[in-house]
Amino acid sequence: MGIRYILFLLAISLSCSPALARQSAKPDFNADLAKATTDSQKLVIYTDIYNFYKSKAADSAKPYIEKGLQSFTETGYKYGQANLLLLLSNMYNEGGFLVIARENGIQALKIFTELKDDQHIGRAHTTIGNAESYLGNYTEAIKHFLAALKNFEHISDTVGLVNTYLELGAANDFNGNHEKALSYYRKGLDLSLHATETSRIVYIYNNIGLFYARKGHLDTALQYFEKAEMISRNPEYAKTRMHPLTNLGKVYHAMGKDKKALEYLYKARDLSKSLDTKEPLCRVLLEIGSIESTRTPSNTATLQEGLHIAREINSKRLQAEFLSALAAVAEKTGNYKEEVALLKESRILRDSIFNIDKAKEIANLQALYELKRTSSQLAALERSEHRNAQKKNAIIVIAVVLALTLLTLSVFYTRSRRLNKELSVREQDLKQANSVKDRLFSIIGHDLKGPVGNIPGLLKLYRDGNLTGEEKTYILNAMEESSEASLETLEKLLNWGKQQIKGNVYNPTELDAHAIVNEKLKLLGAATVNKNITIVNHVPPGTRIYADENHFKFIMRNLVSNAVKFTDTGGKVEINATHQPGEDYITFSVKDNGTGIDEDTLPHIFEVYNESIKGTANESGTSIGLMLCREFIVQNGGKIWVESEKGKGATFYFTVKSLPASV
Repeated sequence: MGIRYILFLLAISLSCSPALARQSAKPDFNADLAKATTDSQKLVIYTDIYNFYKSKAADSAKPYIEKGLQSFTETGYKYGQANLLLLLSNMYNEGGFLVIARENGIQALKIFTELKDDQHIGRAHTTIGNAESYLGNYTEAIKHFLAALKNFEHISDTVGLVNTYLELGAANDFNGNHEKALSYYRKGLDLSLHATETSRIVYIYNNIGLFYARKGHLDTALQYFEKAEMISRNPEYAKTRMHPLTNLGKVYHAMGKDKKALEYLYKARDLSKSLDTKEPLCRVLLEIGSIESTRTPSNTATLQEGLHIAREINSKRLQAEFLSALAAVAEKTGNYKEEVALLKESRILRDSIFNIDKAKEIANLQALYELKRTSSQLAALERSEHRNAQKKNAIIVIAVVLALTLLTLSVFYTRSRRLNKELSVREQDLKQANSVKDRLFSIIGHDLKGPVGNIPGLLKLYRDGNLTGEEKTYILNAMEESSEASLETLEKLLNWGKQQIKGNVYNPTELDAHAIVNEKLKLLGAATVNKNITIVNHVPPGTRIYADENHFKFIMRNLVSNAVKFTDTGGKVEINATHQPGEDYITFSVKDNGTGIDEDTLPHIFEVYNESIKGTANESGTSIGLMLCREFIVQNGGKIWVESEKGKGATFYFTVKSLPASV
């Protein structure tokens, strides 16, 4: 039985000082704000608002916090501005708007630095580090966490140090540096054991337990989870107890001890109900329901209860998980009609989640673009002010020393020529940007219209026609292929947009190239069967490379898909990998015996403006696939080229690093 667990790496919120936090049983925040006579009193109330809504509906606090920020900006209360900027940064981090979160954190850090507030400087660095970590910029995140560590060491803030060690551990954990993460957890543990405030020990023991669970050392993991659970029995730490209880249940389930697992999971369920924490309760109910329905397929009461709560809190992700679990039970009991209905509802929710995630990602990209544009505008204004100052000085010099008139005019003439050159360059940049925009709309209009436009006709034929089972299966397969083609085009457009605005994150790791090639070939099953094309994987088993996994999968999928696209029915595609002794790279090749590439197209095959060509079976595609392949290969330290003759097929070659001896 495999190890099944959820990674509860707890990031401690450092956005506000404990001295500012207080709760009201029945808050009337508008009335409280109306009664407040000073900015410091208002800051306490705004912090109350944030803490009140934080675990309920964080977005409800945002209008209050933004209004408070505007008020403090007008009154010049910088300490309040910085604190509210940190609160906004935390809210945007939790909402997934990471670029905006990072910018708010940077603004708060700047103000706290001006105020020489060391404690809040550390917290601002931690908040920025969280945003960078969620963005995947782990190196930048760790820099900010280390800066926070230095601040907290300077002021001997033990709680701040422990929290920062937790953040450093989490950042290294997500970055794959698990041993380094463990060392930071242990440093935090040593400090916590000598501190009077011990709640952080629960988090540390929990995370160390997860480290050993990940490695398969379940007995050791149990020891740390049990320590965390024992300390969390203190009523003050009730909320933290959910995590070790749940993880104990998961580990015992992984060990095949379901009775013991349910004992801990039931405790977690009851605790969550007493605390009225709906989302954690749903996750525990999902775990309990999965175990119960496995033991007794007819017992779906817990899963139904969890689904009901997930709908109450409007969590689409949790609803989709419960629906999938219930569909699995329906399959076991042979209720296929119910299974299909549940899977359909789950798929609709997952599609909605996908659209929300993509919208957030696009919003982050747009925010980054706006920030860069604003920075450019500010720089232009500074240059303009500098030029105005120079002109003023020149006029004074001319008035005082007439002899310098000709020289001054010469200087202005030279500067004008330079400005004209800059204007010409900017004009070219604008034309390039406009061309990129036109190309994007062309791709969207041309390459998405085909596959998406096929689906309504196929659906009408499916509903209205008297079709055999085989014909219905063929139509469903066709609709699936059209949907997958549309999704692939959207994925390429998103990757291309990232390249245009912010570049791609490069995370190299050790990969099994043979296994990845086999995985990608399975996804092309329908296309190869329809065209009766044979694909042969000649990559030697055990071939190890050092590259970004997402990049390598994209490159291989795109090149093999293109080879199938331009190969006639009954053709053959071969994938090879060669490694010469002494070389630090491996050369991969994707060879087909298809239509080949003509001499005019060949030199421009990897350019963004290369026109997309229909495949041998009239398959559609986008011209940005090969361009992205080139970008990803260069980013991984390799190169790509193609050899082809019209009518004699094509062979695409690319290189990636072989696995270093030290990795």
